[in-house]
Amino acid sequence: MSQKPAITSQRERNRLRTRNDILDAAAQLLGESGYAGTALEKIAALAGIARGTIYAHFPAGREEIVRAVYLRLAESVVERGVELRGQAEGLVDRTRALARALLEASADPRGRFYGIMGPDLAPILAGVTGTASRSFENFIRDDLLIAQQEGRLVPGADADALAEILNGALRAAGARAATEPESLETRIDAIGLLVAGLLNRPEPSTIGEKS
Repeated sequence: MSQKPAITSQRERNRLRTRNDILDAAAQLLGESGYAGTALEKIAALAGIARGTIYAHFPAGREEIVRAVYLRLAESVVERGVELRGQAEGLVDRTRALARALLEASADPRGRFYGIMGPDLAPILAGVTGTASRSFENFIRDDLLIAQQEGRLVPGADADALAEILNGALRAAGARAATEPESLETRIDAIGLLVAGLLNRPEPSTIGEKS
């Protein structure tokens, strides 16, 4: 007989809520002021908690918080990308779906730093960056290979090289969306046109046909 999952206690729910409040505040400050402007005092004030409470959740302080913010955002980008890609068909729309997941996150004030991370964050995030990027590149490669096997990709195309280049285009579009959120749809359309140029015949669009 299977056991019922334990009900989360009120204390645990409060702990998780406070942790998320800290991460939300840090994400907003990173997007607005960069790492230099994301002081623990500002995080605590924006989250509405005492500075000491931060250390109860993140004993290593600011660097631990920044890594947690990044990993949480990267996970959500991948999850959103998988969701949207699963609702689309064909190389063009599936790549557009990944672009939308990344650009929407980068255009959001709480994810802006994800698109425009400065060099000061490189040593802090060493070893944890690239999760979403690698996943998206693999997704794109898989779709390119399917198109190639079906004879829809232009002759002589190298799926590995194209996946790397298209993934770089997604990252560049994400950086622009972070500074110009109003350009989000334009960037996604541009990605779609770029991918469509790799095909020897057009694909019917499936975007918007599924809920």
